[in-house]
Amino acid sequence: MAWRQQLKGDPLPWLLEADSPGARYLALRDLLDASPDDAQLRKARRAAHKHGPIAAIMSEMDETGYWVKPGPGYSPKYRSTVWSMIALAQLGASVEEDKRIGIACRYLLDHALTSGGQFTDSGEPAGTMDCLQGNLYWAVMEVGCADPRLDTALEWMARSVTGEGVAPSSDREAAVRYYNTKCGPGFACRINTPAVRLGRCESHAGVQPGARGAPHAAGAPRHRARRRIPAGHRPGNRAVSIRIRRQAQPELV
Repeated sequence: MAWRQQLKGDPLPWLLEADSPGARYLALRDLLDASPDDAQLRKARRAAHKHGPIAAIMSEMDETGYWVKPGPGYSPKYRSTVWSMIALAQLGASVEEDKRIGIACRYLLDHALTSGGQFTDSGEPAGTMDCLQGNLYWAVMEVGCADPRLDTALEWMARSVTGEGVAPSSDREAAVRYYNTKCGPGFACRINTPAVRLGRCESHAGVQPGARGAPHAAGAPRHRARRRIPAGHRPGNRAVSIRIRRQAQPELV
């Protein structure tokens, strides 16, 4: 069933109104699947970068490429460099329309990405987290940044989840290892996983999150992730498409 048939009314005329160029641009791109060469889409994209949220965020950027204060850009939430870049990506911003976004990409990679491929909240490998890694990798690719350092970011993201070639955090001499926060394979994280916070992260090695038989930390509460959903409120299946464009954009970053 088409998504519009599930609604009480058609929102497209409202979303396509010219007085909200950002919404119009995203509606043309994501709901109507307009071609990148479509004249209306290109016009709406230009307008979205001159008026509205994208323009507002860019007006706050320092000319050197950061927001609020220099450094890795994780804090203060949610106004600093990390969050501004993620927001720009969600709003459909592009380096093709505003070269300052390329400057911001370079700044972010210079200050928040380590030589080992970890996006971090501190500039040091120990500050890496799965959520931050995924969000920033997607964001910089989505806005059209191209930099060979992103290959190392993808490599770390893949290896840190599978565990291939990554030593335990206790092996301080290893060339590639886990850290205090991103402390094991799967999506083991001392911040977001109660069992991991209370136990040894390495005990989760080789076990995918949620798998039967996964080790349970001593003293950690045992919860079953079950919730009864009232009849008539069960969500339907939705296909979520996150497009990560890896085409090189010359001289953008």
